[in-house]
Amino acid sequence: MKFPALHHVGIVQPSEEDAQTLMAVMGLEEDYRGYVPQWSALCIFTKRETGSPIEFVVPDGGPLLRFNKGAGGLHHIALEVPDLDQLARDLEAQEMKLLEPEHVKGAGPFLCNFLSPVYTRGITIEYVQLLAD
Repeated sequence: MKFPALHHVGIVQPSEEDAQTLMAVMGLEEDYRGYVPQWSALCIFTKRETGSPIEFVVPDGGPLLRFNKGAGGLHHIALEVPDLDQLARDLEAQEMKLLEPEHVKGAGPFLCNFLSPVYTRGITIEYVQLLAD
């Protein structure tokens, strides 16, 4: 299997105002946003000229609310894969499994699921499958 392309990097922020402030400091502009009820989080994706965007995740409840003791920070890297079901089977063959029993509709035009950091020595990896237009 070839290495999947980087889709985005996810950073948790305690509030939308904190996300906007960090975007300004980094010289980033918002591209689109969406809310993911499964994780109680507003997700703000930034525009990109080259490379991969940054996603700012602003939880209003759920487990991400206390991420890094509520201070937020780097949460995950997201890799684009062609087929999440096939990925799940491949991981299962290696005695690993994705966090969610069913893939989740992300804040953009994609499905996603996460590999627990217990398998990666502390790094959370999100896998993203793009949806057809």
